[in-house]
Order: sequence, then C-alpha cells, then structure tokens
Amino acid sequence: MDSKNEPFEVEFTDECIEEMTEIYEYISNNLKEDNAAKRLMTEVTNKVLDLANAPELYMKIGKVDRLKREYHRMVVKNYVVLYTIDFEKKTVFISRIIYVRRNYLN
Repeated sequence: MDSKNEPFEVEFTDECIEEMTEIYEYISNNLKEDNAAKRLMTEVTNKVLDLANAPELYMKIGKVDRLKREYHRMVVKNYVVLYTIDFEKKTVFISRIIYVRRNYLN
C-alpha cells in the first residue's frame, strides 16, 4: 500500500481530554442531560476520527503552536475543536474543545 494514502493517527492532548470531560460532566450533571452529553461526545469523536483520512478538511485559523504548526478549526454543535497536523509524523493532534462563544484565539 502506498504510504501517502495511509490514514493519519489522531491523538487527543491531555488538555483536550480534560476539557471534554468537563463538558460532558457539565451537560450531564448540571443540565441533567446525560443523553445529550453522550450524543455530543459521540459526534465530536466521530468527526475527529474522520480527520485520519482528511486532516485538512477544516479551515486554518491563523494561529500556530510552538512547533509552528497551523491550527485548524472544526465546529461541532456549540463547540470549536482546534487541531494541528504533523505531516512528518502523519498525526493529527486534537488540542482543544471550547464553547463557541469563548475566545479560542488566545
């Protein structure tokens, strides 16, 4: 198989995992909407896993990480998922998931 066509790995940063946990717990416990929390996490996970085959699917936002990789932005319901792509390692790093009304460019 041609290595150019192999899917990318997808990795969540610890910060993103923590944010997803907080979002899930808030929706499930504070809003008492456990099913909505599960649906959101499933939708986020499915869209993120789609990046393995199409890492450049979503637009760049003009922000770079410390390794000079550009961030891309994916919107899922009321949340923005920020990620970077390491083409050498063939890895997509899911960096953050932030409520859409918060400033995520800082």
